[in-house]
Amino acid sequence: MPTKPLKILIFLLIFIFIENVNAQKLYNKEVKAIIKIDNKSDFTTYSATVQNLTQSDKSLRYEFLAFKVDANNNASKSSQANRIYLKGTEKKILSSLTINNVIEGEITLVLLIYPEEDEDKTVGAIGKSRIVITSNANGLLEITGDVEQEENEDGVFLQGLVIKKVITKSGRDFHRYFYSEYFNKGIKTDKNILIKEVPGQRRSTRVFVEVDGKLVWQFFVNPKKEFLQEMAVTALDRSIRYLQQLQRTKNTQIRY
Repeated sequence: MPTKPLKILIFLLIFIFIENVNAQKLYNKEVKAIIKIDNKSDFTTYSATVQNLTQSDKSLRYEFLAFKVDANNNASKSSQANRIYLKGTEKKILSSLTINNVIEGEITLVLLIYPEEDEDKTVGAIGKSRIVITSNANGLLEITGDVEQEENEDGVFLQGLVIKKVITKSGRDFHRYFYSEYFNKGIKTDKNILIKEVPGQRRSTRVFVEVDGKLVWQFFVNPKKEFLQEMAVTALDRSIRYLQQLQRTKNTQIRY
C-alpha cells in the first residue's frame, strides 16, 4: 500500500494533470477566486478571497488546499472547505493561512470555487486561483502563479519582504530598527530586502543590506543602540535610493 506522503504526491500530480486537461476552461468569469498576499517581516498571510462579478446573489462552496513538499520530498496536505453565500458584486475573505517566510521545499496553494448544487463536482470549479511558494538560492521568498499586482484599493499587491538572516542580538536589534523605519515610511515595493549578518574581524560581526540581490550598505557591528539606529537610517536611505533607481530604469525601458 502506498504511504501517506506518496498518496499526497500522487494526488497532487493528478490535480496538476486535471488542471492541464482543463487548461482551456474559462474560470473566474462570474465568480473570481483570489489568493491575497499580505507580507510581514517574518511571515506572510495568504487569504482565500472570492468576488461575485455579477449582480445576482450566489450560493457557492469553496476549497482552500495547501500542498507542501519539503527538501526530502516528504509531502503533506491540508484543506479548508465550507459553503458561502455572496450577494451581487460582494467580495469576501473566506479563510487565511499564515506561513513563515523561511521555507524549505515547495508549497502550493489552490483556491477552488464551486456552485453549491455541484456536490459531486460534475460541473467543476467556476473560480480558481493557484500559487506556488519557494525559496531561491539566496533564501529569498519567490511566489509564482496567479499573482496580481495592486491597481486599486481592492487589488492584490505583492509587497516585498524585509528578510533577516542574523546571528547576534545586535543583528536582531538592527533589523528591528530598520524595519520600524521601513514600516513608518510606508514603503511600497515588490523588491525583497535582505539583512544578513556574518562573522567579521576578531569578535565583531558584519551586516550586509541587499535590495533585490544588490548590496547597498554594509558595516561592522557596534552593539550601541545609537550606532545601530544610525546605521538603520543610513541603510534605509541607501535602499530607497536604489529602489528609486530601479524605478527610473523601469520607466525608461517602458518609454522606449
